[in-house]
Amino acid sequence: MSDISLMNVSGDNLTSKASGLSSQSTKAELEDAAKSFEAYFVEQILKEMKESVDSTNSDEDSTVSQYTDFYMDSTLQSLAEELVDEFGGNFTDSMVEQMARNYGIDISETETNSES
Repeated sequence: MSDISLMNVSGDNLTSKASGLSSQSTKAELEDAAKSFEAYFVEQILKEMKESVDSTNSDEDSTVSQYTDFYMDSTLQSLAEELVDEFGGNFTDSMVEQMARNYGIDISETETNSES
C-alpha cells in the first residue's frame, strides 16, 4: 500500500471529523477533531523525518517494501496519536478555542455542564 493511500485514509478520517462539527458541537467533539488534526500533522512530520534518513535499497523486493511501508505507516500513525495524547495540550487547546469561536460555541458553558 502506498503512502498516498494511507495518507488519504488518515485524511478522510480527519475530514469526516471536521465536517461533523457545527454550532451544536460539544467541547469534547471539538477536542476530538483538534486531536485528530494534530495527530495527522505529527504523523506527516514523522513520515518526512523517516524518509529523510531512510536508506532504501533499490534491489529490495517490491512486495516486501510495500509491506514494510504499510506497517511503518501504521506504526507512525499510532505513534503520532500517542504523542498528541501525551504532549499535545497547548496546540489542541488553541485549536479548540479557535474552532469554538468559528462555530460560535461557548465552551465555558460546555465545560460547566460537563463538570456537573
